[in-house]
Amino acid sequence: MKICFVDTTKLEYSFKDLNNFKIRGSESSIINLSQKISEFGNDVVVFNNSKYEINKHKYSWLNLDRIKNYTNSFDIVISNNDNHILSKFNSKKKFVLSHSILSLEKAFRKKQLFSYFKNRPKYIFLGKYHKKKMSKLFSLFGYQTLNYAVDDIFNKPLKKFKINNDHAFFTSRQDRNLDILIDIWKNNVFKIRNKSKLFITPISLNLKKFNIFNRKLLEKKKYINEIKKSRMVILPGHKAELFCIAAMEASELNLPIVTMGIGSLSERVDHGITGLISKNKYDFSKNIIELYENKVLWNEIRNNLMKKRGQNTWLNASKNLMKILKK
Repeated sequence: MKICFVDTTKLEYSFKDLNNFKIRGSESSIINLSQKISEFGNDVVVFNNSKYEINKHKYSWLNLDRIKNYTNSFDIVISNNDNHILSKFNSKKKFVLSHSILSLEKAFRKKQLFSYFKNRPKYIFLGKYHKKKMSKLFSLFGYQTLNYAVDDIFNKPLKKFKINNDHAFFTSRQDRNLDILIDIWKNNVFKIRNKSKLFITPISLNLKKFNIFNRKLLEKKKYINEIKKSRMVILPGHKAELFCIAAMEASELNLPIVTMGIGSLSERVDHGITGLISKNKYDFSKNIIELYENKVLWNEIRNNLMKKRGQNTWLNASKNLMKILKK
């Protein structure tokens, strides 16, 4: 089949940037899915704002300006969040790979409604939480859910290393309720465990007196080597968090997760099995301290993660996407 992915976001990236720290979940998914689907024997083209272009038989990466030359070239078009761009293609099958919550008001403001009814795409959601929060209108022409995965580098064998049992990491974006975690760490965790250190996605505040430090933004291999030695990953979650690849990455590195389960985090963590889901802020701080001090619980969760490791691959996700595309 001839398949294209279209991403109209302003971020300039290509498949060569997969291990770059600037790449977020949506960009990573497009890179991985497009590559794997091409490896299945399909002709795949990705259009976005990248200045880097490569035009090959089975896998091409082109600038959005090139679309006018490919109007009738594809059996299937998959857009990242954008109904409007679908109007530029005459393909029989059109899909929207949704990475945001789209309300009717937002769709109207962004001029997505008319193009939605014109193109009649099938929406692809990232889980139960995502589907629940979307307007039911965007299921009108059908929908499917697709579980994402981690980059192949996270599935490589982990060589022996020493765990630093005082270190914890926050690896999501700063706007994903990092302020809640900082407040709980300062006022609860730090008072009980003043030797423990929290490494967070960089912010402008200096919080070293509370043992809160800005972590380095590193390419994937160095990032893995840094966080895999920690005791846990702490992610409150956020209502805009529709999948949270950061949580899945932590799990693949056998790192227990403490969360409040906000947004999709309740889908990423199995309470007592792969991490701890907290009911409120008090419970959140209690669970962080519990996972620091309870060696039996920590080892149980870590062993559970080891058993599950290697299941969340982009190869499996791409096979599932192909099933969706063929329906």
